[in-house]
Amino acid sequence: MTDHINRCLLASAAAYLFLQPTNAATFPRSVAYGVAALCAVIAWLAARRSAATRIPMAGPSILVPLFAWSAWSWASLAWSVDPQYSLGQLEREIGDSLLVMLVFYVAARDAHSFRVLVTAAIASFAFFALLAIGMQASQGTWDASRYHLGVGPWSTWLVLVAPLLFALVAPKPAGFGGGTRLAATGLVLLALLIVTARMSENRIVWIALCACFATAALAAAWRWPRSFTRTPLRWILPAAALLVVLGLAFYDSLVERADTVYQGRESVAATLEHDPRIVLWEHVKGRIAARPWTGYGFGRRILAGPLSAELDNPLLAHAHNVFASQWLQTGLPGLAAFAAFVGALALRYLRFLRSRDDTLAFVGMLGLALVAGFLAKNQTDDFLFRSNAKEFWAMTALLLGYGMRCEHGLAGRRVPAQAADAADDARARVSRRSDPAP
Repeated sequence: MTDHINRCLLASAAAYLFLQPTNAATFPRSVAYGVAALCAVIAWLAARRSAATRIPMAGPSILVPLFAWSAWSWASLAWSVDPQYSLGQLEREIGDSLLVMLVFYVAARDAHSFRVLVTAAIASFAFFALLAIGMQASQGTWDASRYHLGVGPWSTWLVLVAPLLFALVAPKPAGFGGGTRLAATGLVLLALLIVTARMSENRIVWIALCACFATAALAAAWRWPRSFTRTPLRWILPAAALLVVLGLAFYDSLVERADTVYQGRESVAATLEHDPRIVLWEHVKGRIAARPWTGYGFGRRILAGPLSAELDNPLLAHAHNVFASQWLQTGLPGLAAFAAFVGALALRYLRFLRSRDDTLAFVGMLGLALVAGFLAKNQTDDFLFRSNAKEFWAMTALLLGYGMRCEHGLAGRRVPAQAADAADDARARVSRRSDPAP
């Protein structure tokens, strides 16, 4: 029975992750989410009965700030300037997100499950990237709101999925083993990533991708120095070439924005200087100063009406920075708890990276790249919201769940439920025989 539940959990979690970046399949995504959540709860309860299938906890350094942030966010409902809006956002962004984390933490039970979920994320990216390119080629334009939730969410999904491309060339069990075919597949996927990132006309995506790939490269060079010093050109040249390409793409996006938005009347430097978010941040700063400890209530758009009216721009309806947004919503305690949780994630991934176990170190490298890329992407916007939030929590829980099992030696071969129960019975019999007579 337990094996069937675990297989159902893995299949539904993979389907949910595949469908998360699109707004054109809400019903099947909701079904996948519901099935995955139910299976995760059953699997969690069943795993507690057997030492062979137990699920290690993430530990207080992770769980305390996570639940402190969640609890304080719920507490903000008491002083929210719009309680009805905050309640809806709390249910979606806190309640659903915690359940998504549970699903992927439980689902990442071994190397096979980890690779299945990584494959689902990469396949989702490839499918929707090809769909965007196909729409552009056949229709002459790409309507990102039709299938991709918009250019902002799509460009953020690119940053979240980028670290997983390293799994194609990484050795098993966590990776796919590399080889010529997988390396070629990785190059094709990287090309799709760069092309569709350029199509999004998003500027910060290039900085976020640079942060992601640079963090992964530095972590790999630090963790595996012998491989780096033995063949330095093999590491340096591809990384340098990639960073140059991303830098040129970033500059090209700045030039295009200066031409399209300002009709060439201002230089690239002037467009950055006159970015409307600078004025927005001044207004947000004033709002935070008025209520620094409590904030205005949970919800990214809690002050959408006042901010839009003050700035005469409907696009400037939230803080456009993930940390400023947390402070604006939940005050300094909420910001501190959120920052502590993100910091705890980075420290845990760093601990994984320092492990002697290469598989665990690889998971740590992916985690550090994920956090670095997501934080960089959210310096000029707040995508800890809806689909992108669920994707980030899912990736985080996937890496944490598999990493904790590796750390505790529980990520080896899958143990059928009957075998696990038999092993527990055998250990109990041995324990009884070894106990001294009363």
